[in-house]
Amino acid sequence: MNENEVWSFILPLSKMVVAFATENGFAHATPVWFCVLDRRVYFRTQTNKIKLKLLNSGKICCLWEAGESYRELRGVMMWGMAKVVTSQTKFKRAAEALDSKYKRMFWNASEMPERWVQARRKEERKIVEVEPLKISSWDNRKV
Repeated sequence: MNENEVWSFILPLSKMVVAFATENGFAHATPVWFCVLDRRVYFRTQTNKIKLKLLNSGKICCLWEAGESYRELRGVMMWGMAKVVTSQTKFKRAAEALDSKYKRMFWNASEMPERWVQARRKEERKIVEVEPLKISSWDNRKV
C-alpha cells in the first residue's frame, strides 16, 4: 500500500494491537481503541495498566489487519515512538476524537456490576501518542 492507502485503511478500523518489549524480552501485545490525528496514532489507557509502564523505552509496534481468506488479507505494521500526551490541548483533541469514534461502543453503567462501575470511574486515564518511524503494509487483493 502507498502512504495514503495505509492511512485510509487504518482510519475506519476499530481496534489495533499494540506491542511493547518487556524486561524479560518477551513481547506484551494487547488490543486497544485508537484514533488518528495528523498522521499520528493516539490511544487511551489507565495509569495502572502495564502498557503505561512499558512506555519507558518509548518503542512501540502497532498492528492492524483485515480479511479472512488469503486473497483478502490486508494489514499495516507500524514501528514508532510512543509518549504520554502532556499538552492539555492535544489531550483534549485526542480524547474528543476517541469519544466520538467509540461512543456507541462504551460500556453502559446500568449493564455492569456497581462495584466495577465505581472502580472504572476512579481510574486515571492517560492518552498515548505514537509517532510513526517505519510502516510496513500488505494487501493481498492486489496480488
